[in-house]
Amino acid sequence: MKKIKRQKMSTDHFGLSTHDITSNLHRYGECILHCNIHISRGIHEFDNDIVLRYACGIANSGGGVLHMKNEDYRSGVCSKDLDIWWSGMEIKLAEMISSDDICNYFDMVGNYDDADLYLFIKSAEHICTIDYHSRLPTDTATHEVSYQSVIKLLQRDESGKPLSALPSIPTNFQYGVTNEYLKQETKQIQFKQLSSRNSRDGKGIPDKIRTLISKYVTAFANHEGGHIYFGIDDDQAAVYGEEMTDQEQERTVKLVQLKMDVMIWGSSSFSAQRGVQWDIHFSPVQSVPHKMNPRVVVVVSVCKFPGGVFSATPDSYYINTKTQTVDCWSFDQWKKAMLNPFRDKPELHGRFIKLPLTVPQAPLVFSLKHTMNSIKAKLFTEKSMKFAQPHHFLTTIDCVDTRSLVCSVVDLFSGGRHLSLFVNCWGLSVPLPSLQKVTCDLFIVSETQGCHLITFATSESNTIWAHTHDVAAHLKYKMVALGGCVSKFGITTHIINVKNFLDVKGDFERRFYPSHFDMSSEKFDNVIDSLIVTMAAYQPVDFTTLNTTTVENILSQDTYFFMLTCDQFQLLFTQQFTKELWVHSPPGAGKTVAAVQFVQELKRRGSQTKEILYLAENELLCSYVRSFKICHVSTRRDFMNASVDTFSDIKNVIVDEAQNFKDRDGDWYSAAEHLTKPHENSSQQTTNSNHLEKHGFFWVFMDYTQKVHKFNAGLPSIIGKNNFMMSEITRNSKEIFEYAQHFMNGPINVEKMSLADNMEELRNLESSPHLGHEYSSGQSVEILKCDKEHLKEKLFQVLSNIIDSGVSVDDLAVLVGSKQDKPEITADVMPLTQKTNHGVEVDTVKEFSGLDRGTIVGVDPKVNPEHADLNKFILSLATRARDKLVIISTSDDVQRKLECDQES
Repeated sequence: MKKIKRQKMSTDHFGLSTHDITSNLHRYGECILHCNIHISRGIHEFDNDIVLRYACGIANSGGGVLHMKNEDYRSGVCSKDLDIWWSGMEIKLAEMISSDDICNYFDMVGNYDDADLYLFIKSAEHICTIDYHSRLPTDTATHEVSYQSVIKLLQRDESGKPLSALPSIPTNFQYGVTNEYLKQETKQIQFKQLSSRNSRDGKGIPDKIRTLISKYVTAFANHEGGHIYFGIDDDQAAVYGEEMTDQEQERTVKLVQLKMDVMIWGSSSFSAQRGVQWDIHFSPVQSVPHKMNPRVVVVVSVCKFPGGVFSATPDSYYINTKTQTVDCWSFDQWKKAMLNPFRDKPELHGRFIKLPLTVPQAPLVFSLKHTMNSIKAKLFTEKSMKFAQPHHFLTTIDCVDTRSLVCSVVDLFSGGRHLSLFVNCWGLSVPLPSLQKVTCDLFIVSETQGCHLITFATSESNTIWAHTHDVAAHLKYKMVALGGCVSKFGITTHIINVKNFLDVKGDFERRFYPSHFDMSSEKFDNVIDSLIVTMAAYQPVDFTTLNTTTVENILSQDTYFFMLTCDQFQLLFTQQFTKELWVHSPPGAGKTVAAVQFVQELKRRGSQTKEILYLAENELLCSYVRSFKICHVSTRRDFMNASVDTFSDIKNVIVDEAQNFKDRDGDWYSAAEHLTKPHENSSQQTTNSNHLEKHGFFWVFMDYTQKVHKFNAGLPSIIGKNNFMMSEITRNSKEIFEYAQHFMNGPINVEKMSLADNMEELRNLESSPHLGHEYSSGQSVEILKCDKEHLKEKLFQVLSNIIDSGVSVDDLAVLVGSKQDKPEITADVMPLTQKTNHGVEVDTVKEFSGLDRGTIVGVDPKVNPEHADLNKFILSLATRARDKLVIISTSDDVQRKLECDQES
């Protein structure tokens, strides 16, 4: 790569010349649009308004650069021409962003005699619209709505008013006389006297009414409804009428009907009906002079209509990332995008906070209060900033010199806080085809030197520059449109030829953007926050992440995302290239969420569904994961009993809730581990270039505190294993967590770990389980005692009270101690099916392992002390509940244990 000479820049953006930008345009990691302009013409002439459309599209889609080719720079234009042209544009741009300070959004670089002008555009903080095509009334006229007014209209869910609620229409109109009830215009009454049929513009009365009707209809419908009187002079309110034949009246009705049909009433699917939402009347004018033809007053009536009425789809644009074209939102898309910042899930506020993401396409994301700061604290340690992250990615680069080169580039940013991330990894994945000559892409965010996307490649070409630009532009789009960053920042791209490396330190210090884009401490934090959101947010319904979600899905009214906990983030971020890993976790820390996220990452790297096996002990948990349709799913028993060929394609194995496994059907651990090892024939074909494909991934998730049974689970010693500990619990309310802690603090009995060093190894791993939120449901844990013969009545009473309190049956489960108890309890709760039209879920504690419900009712907990541990059984039972836990016991001994631990 040729070394670019460093140039001295002034302290403001005017020191950045258009020549510099043009020669380095390929180095801007931005969405870049191009258009031709004529500064000697009006802003709406010669298609000059393409600037407004493109600027609107860029502002609504994460920001970028608009390159304007100045067609007049050799045509004798002067500075005044550019001033007049640009001042007109600024007025429209200010209206587009709702009169916010345009200096915060737009930076123009260029002079009247430059062949190219550049407009640097920051993302809008709400949807930009050039024309809303909607109005509101005043006492004398109508005016265009503002952004704030439109939001109120779109959010208005009150009932409309019928036409009968409007002021009465007079029955008598006298020529030249002001009607007693129509002396002046109001917010519900407007007058308009039209010219004769043979007016200068050549339009007849029907066409004039059709042309004028839109602004009055939207204005009245958006307020309190009203009447438009055509044929009354708006100066004196005198009646003169409109000269219309019967045929013209019929034509007027048809034209008004067509106009009403194309208007948007609340949604694109609604059609306004004459006589319901609107009507039209023709009232004859009395005492018309004999020399004149008969005249009528035309009255168009409109009711108050909720949800906003628009004469056309608002002119609002976005960049279609699939086609790279500037498209106009459909009305329904625009409405969702307008209301997007106001979406919420109030029921989640107890445990989580709603992230303040306000950009037009931002997702609705909920996080634990401290998650963002906790993740940042992990990312910005003195040790972590020394290396590109994730550090183990370097092992995938075969060439030692290239690895050293990457490290030396990271060293160039050692001053101040900085974060270096390999792009093609979990969290920052970019859906672009890989190039053979590209070794890796490195994204660096520096508090002192800004953002840089560096491609390490074996050569430099236009194709690789295009790749580098696309990666950077995609990253910025995600950080802004999905991560919610509204700060002005840019990404500068670089290519480093690993075969012919030249010193590029000065290249990283050059200014490519206007000075307003320079990095600051506050801006740095905003950029990092947006990065974390894009990496850590996932959809709770199917665990898809922001990286794999479409804008349409994000703007869906019922779509929301959770942030991974700090533990989950650290696991996936730091361990994503660890081939064999044991993940230890207390109940409620999100083992299954992390497991499924890792399966998704394996698929992103190219693994097929048939090559990944998710293995668990109970069928219910397997059914839950199977519903995502992302991998092969099997219980441990089915896995051991299957034929040899059933799992022949498996290369990666994820084991969940391993503490519940049994070795009764054979050595499941060795069998599962064997699947991840290379086959005999593949080992000969594998070379160093695809070292990662030699061995598959074998991750085991477990929680020894929930190991209820005392027999062997088939797990080897943790000595020599790669271990990771999660400790942050998010599932349970504070009341349930504090109760469960009494059963969590007992001694750790790891199977066949009697050696002191083995025990010490696990204790060194362990971190005290702690609650990740401060949510209290206000419902204390209920421990109820009853006789065996009254258990059915007691259970029925408890469930009835829970359901009557508003708890959904879908968020309720009854858990019993053994399979033998399940049929009887199922029969006992059957009568509730008639009450709720939905069966109450009944299962064993063991079979429900790994799952949860808002409310759990435990029935008669018991274990065989020779085979199981009662403390761990109660712990497993209690931690299935998120908000409410009720345990009914018929045993005095169990009752004393439950109550004693509760009191302590």
